[in-house]
Amino acid sequence: MNLWKDIHESAKRSLVTYTRIPLSVDWSMTAPRFPSVACLPWVGVMVGLISAWPLMIDVLGVELQVLLMMLTAVLVTGAFHEDGLMDAADGLVGGWTIEKRLEIMKDSRIGSYASVAIWFALALKFFLLLRIFNESNSLLWPFSIWLIVHSGARMLPLLVMRKLSYVSSGTSKASSMIHTLSVQQLIVAGVPCMVFSLITFGLVGVIAVALLIFILTLLMIVYLSKKLQGFNGDTLGASEQIAEVALLFLSLCLIVFFQSIEF
Repeated sequence: MNLWKDIHESAKRSLVTYTRIPLSVDWSMTAPRFPSVACLPWVGVMVGLISAWPLMIDVLGVELQVLLMMLTAVLVTGAFHEDGLMDAADGLVGGWTIEKRLEIMKDSRIGSYASVAIWFALALKFFLLLRIFNESNSLLWPFSIWLIVHSGARMLPLLVMRKLSYVSSGTSKASSMIHTLSVQQLIVAGVPCMVFSLITFGLVGVIAVALLIFILTLLMIVYLSKKLQGFNGDTLGASEQIAEVALLFLSLCLIVFFQSIEF
């Protein structure tokens, strides 16, 4: 019973931290044993469900449906991960030393690298979603893929946190969200992505999604080790955005593959 209370409290804290959903949380209470960050992929499911509302309004047309899905997801999260992508792009590309990269990432101003990164990220997501809609025989595939993307992409920051050390220049709000998860906690976090992958694409989908997340994790670990010798909050947000684009691309490839073997 205490475990379920811990998970319930962790889920509430995670929703308040990673979304703009108004919930009442007593932060003076002792933090639950089940870390709130482990609920991040489950928060992704909630974001996906809320932002899927345009699928119910056919009159909008595919382009507006896709655009409103993306806009709603950004509004629900407060552009939490997109902000990380922009800061990380400016710092990692624009800085010549670790100290300078961290300093740039703490600067609230948007640089040229941030502008380019967010433009391409949003454009890629829009056009990939558009292709997924056009290639699908029903709205069930875009809906389930949307849930795969939002739950699966949030696994990447958790895996990066497990393998790298946290680095920051001075105090940071992100430090309170950092937690190295156990294998059991990672399994709990990965359940929604794997379940939706299995329902949507079968065992092939589960293997493909797991392999993609594994490859992205390795690449992020190598890159961040070279650039920062660790990670910070901004790079975690950037990893989530990169994973969203990659999972959308993989989903499109899987749709095309399954359609090709039907003929």
